[in-house]
Amino acid sequence: MLRELDNFRQTHVEGARRRFIDEDLELILWYDRNNKLEGFQILYDKSAGTRTITWKKVKPADGELKSVLVSDGPYNREKLQNLIEKSSGSLETDLRRFILERLKSHGG
Repeated sequence: MLRELDNFRQTHVEGARRRFIDEDLELILWYDRNNKLEGFQILYDKSAGTRTITWKKVKPADGELKSVLVSDGPYNREKLQNLIEKSSGSLETDLRRFILERLKSHGG
C-alpha cells in the first residue's frame, strides 16, 4: 500500500509536490501554484530495474493546453493499472480515479 512521505522537498517556485512509495512502486505528484494537479510520475518494476510512466499537462506553441503520457518504453497497460489499483487504496478517491483514467486513455 502506498504511503505518503512527509518530508518530500518542496520548491516555492514550482508549486507543491507529493511523493508516495511502497515495495512495488513510487508515485510523485506535481501541483501548480493554485494546487491543481499538473503531472505525475509512476516508477514501477523496482525489482527488475525501475521503469517510469510520466503524465503532464503541456502548453504547445498554439496555446491549447494538452496532456501527454510518456513511457520509457512499451508497457503492459493492464498490468500497470492492476498494480496501481492494488497499491493506491490510501490515495484520495478522485486522485486514484484520475491517474487510472489517464493510464487508460493514453494507451500502452
